[in-house]
Amino acid sequence: MRFVCADGEKQFKAVLDTEPLRSQGHELVWYDGRPEDVDEWRRRLDGAEGVMLMWGMPAGVLSAVPTLRVVSFAGSGVGSYVPLDEAARCGVTICNVPSYGANAVAEHALALTFALARRICEGDRLVRGGRWSPGELVGVELAGRRLGVVGAGPIGRRMVALGRALGMRPAAWTRSPTNARAQQLGVPFVSLEQLFSESDVISLHLAHRPETEGLVDARLLGLMQPHALLVNTARAQLVDTDALVAALRDRRMGGAAVDAFAEEPLPAGHPLLAAPRLLLTPHVAFNTAEATAELVRLTLDNLLAFAAGTPRNVCTASLP
Repeated sequence: MRFVCADGEKQFKAVLDTEPLRSQGHELVWYDGRPEDVDEWRRRLDGAEGVMLMWGMPAGVLSAVPTLRVVSFAGSGVGSYVPLDEAARCGVTICNVPSYGANAVAEHALALTFALARRICEGDRLVRGGRWSPGELVGVELAGRRLGVVGAGPIGRRMVALGRALGMRPAAWTRSPTNARAQQLGVPFVSLEQLFSESDVISLHLAHRPETEGLVDARLLGLMQPHALLVNTARAQLVDTDALVAALRDRRMGGAAVDAFAEEPLPAGHPLLAAPRLLLTPHVAFNTAEATAELVRLTLDNLLAFAAGTPRNVCTASLP
């Protein structure tokens, strides 16, 4: 099969192992940089049967390239980056990478937690601004604190392990709790209301689906303790942005950190940019050399599995 990566970047290509392609008789054409419009997408994908998609595909591309049979997206929340309805109409199978970089994301969530708890960014600004007033930067120790983990998938499980290693007291919420899962995780499953009202740190590790959109709303944020911290390295759509900004502005929570946004990059004047006690990173929780290599390998593996007649990680299957 002829595969094309139309929106690649050099750091992804650098870790790509092409031996499985050659050994199975397939071809991969690689382009660096995202196409500017649908016409450019069509030109790059001309004659392609499969797409290795690193970032996102606009509507109209699948209809414009009738040879396409499969798209493998390098990530989990494929519905936000690929028009699934169009894929179904065009008979294109869409695959994703549902689990990768669990340790990378959990470690970033922990790094953000430390930065908030010890006011790292504020200290950096003080020193650079010529001020030396350590008395202004009273921090919080994490040992002994309650860690509330929302989502018990691979990332959530790793976050629980990291929190436990620090001496924190983890608890979790999941959409599908069972006694067996709780025993395996080694933490109690509690209600969202209990998690938000009792936790000192709340870390979100939940997929974005229709039933989870806006899950963290004004009601849940209102249950948080005044010193509590919220860390979101999952999808922006899980949190009501206006409610979060209001809670920070009114000092009803201790602080928050966000790594992913509904609109990327954030436009000038976005409410999050002016929110107090808010730490922002540019969607980089997954971005380590180790996780990148794993992501690229799994994205390519989806295409090879489809070519072999054993598709996996399918989000939207081809119509008969």
